[in-house]
Amino acid sequence: ELLHNRIVKFAHGDRHITLGGVDLTFDSAAARTVLRELEQDARSDDVRLLLAHRPDVIFALQQPSRVDLVVAGHTHGGQVQIPFFGPPITLSDVPRAVAAGGFHRVDGVPIYVSRGIGCEHGDAPRVRFLCPPELSLLTLRTAAE
Repeated sequence: ELLHNRIVKFAHGDRHITLGGVDLTFDSAAARTVLRELEQDARSDDVRLLLAHRPDVIFALQQPSRVDLVVAGHTHGGQVQIPFFGPPITLSDVPRAVAAGGFHRVDGVPIYVSRGIGCEHGDAPRVRFLCPPELSLLTLRTAAE
């Protein structure tokens, strides 16, 4: 199901999950509505997940945020990684280490940035160096597990 500026709510076992997805630019009126709804605290016991193409969406969240995890891509890990430095170009305003991929925290909000399997289709060269593609499988668990 495509989550283009939408929120779906469902249960998994005894857990209630609120899952939102926003469009590429995440600053449209529809995307801002999704972000605002995710930040509302109508239910305090649900898990709130945000799927976004660009990791920069993390800067559009309130502080402190009610979102439990942001999952994004866009950077392809920088496509080129320089040892002890990371990606020289990321096309993102998140810190270089975050844009390089993996699990991080930005302003206290957990974020996972996937390097993905493709390459930038714009002006960047279609090459990867020390930045292997990845297909991620995230398993969410409670703190007690």
